[in-house]
Amino acid sequence: MESFGNLLRQARESKNIDIEVAASETVISKTYLQALEKEQLEKFPSETYLTGFLKNYAEYLEVDVGHITSLYRAKKIQETPTPTDLWHKTKPRFVKPLVVSLVSVAVIGIGIAVYFTFFNKEDEINGTTVISSNVATNRHTLTGEPLTERVYRGDIIAVPTEAGDIDLIIGETLNELSIITPAGTQTLELSEERELDINGEGGSEIIVYLSDISRTDASRGAEIRVLLKDQSLVAVAETDLESIPEASQVANQRYTIHEDNRAYPFTTTITVRAACMIRHRIDSKEEIEDYYTAGDQITLQSNNGVRLWISNINAVKLQVQAGLRNYDLEMGKAGQVVVEDIKWVREAPNVYKLVVIGLD
Repeated sequence: MESFGNLLRQARESKNIDIEVAASETVISKTYLQALEKEQLEKFPSETYLTGFLKNYAEYLEVDVGHITSLYRAKKIQETPTPTDLWHKTKPRFVKPLVVSLVSVAVIGIGIAVYFTFFNKEDEINGTTVISSNVATNRHTLTGEPLTERVYRGDIIAVPTEAGDIDLIIGETLNELSIITPAGTQTLELSEERELDINGEGGSEIIVYLSDISRTDASRGAEIRVLLKDQSLVAVAETDLESIPEASQVANQRYTIHEDNRAYPFTTTITVRAACMIRHRIDSKEEIEDYYTAGDQITLQSNNGVRLWISNINAVKLQVQAGLRNYDLEMGKAGQVVVEDIKWVREAPNVYKLVVIGLD
């Protein structure tokens, strides 16, 4: 079987690229690049790291990403141990295979019925076919800030209206983006910005900009920016003053970003310059982790604070907007893993500081 590791190594050598140079230009450590070329899958901490680095390295070497990925999957399947039961076959009597066959047919029939009833169900809303809500994986709610997210088929975008939230479902993410609304399916092309009427009552409720979508791989999703036109429909975010800690009780404060006589929501923008893993948690919400590549941007609005985990701090640019000012945060060394909090602390009565706190 063709080896994805050999293809990567041969592509690099044919371009006369030294492994150290490749590591520097891809911002992927030499150890991981060598592990890819030698197909040492056990060297990677997780499947997400491995597939992310594999795609990024293939793109860097101008090797067909789809082909490389398929070879990797084939190797993974080939190396999966065969269940012990499959190695021990006994010759059944006449009655036993007949019963097994009948049961199998019944199970398959039930499976098909369940699939078409629940997982492949299509509903009609005002004559528009929509995918089943069972497909949904992530839910994003519009607030007063623009929503910048990579969305995937089945994801939901909740839009606040006077009559309550309207759920929009992400449809196709190949070549063009389709958004399924109660008023029908709306389609956007790459780099298109459009105002959408989502309830069919005339006018428009949101503005959507499609910044990135693949022409060959729907699984990559689509990068969108969504803005709610009527900001009065969004509840104003407020900082929980009671939960702000005293500055004297907070250790490892690296530096102060901003100081004011009150505390309020702030925005952290992460601009990705090279491939890396990023994990973040806003206030006390659920932690989110994903693999990002150059050009991606993450916008995080926090009421009290945000925790960031970045696999390579030199691969990103961090900026905080507090009050009416933007602050570029200090960067670490190339390849450095950074875990830090950005949060409000109380220095004195009516004196609040937005600080960066280093974590172990």
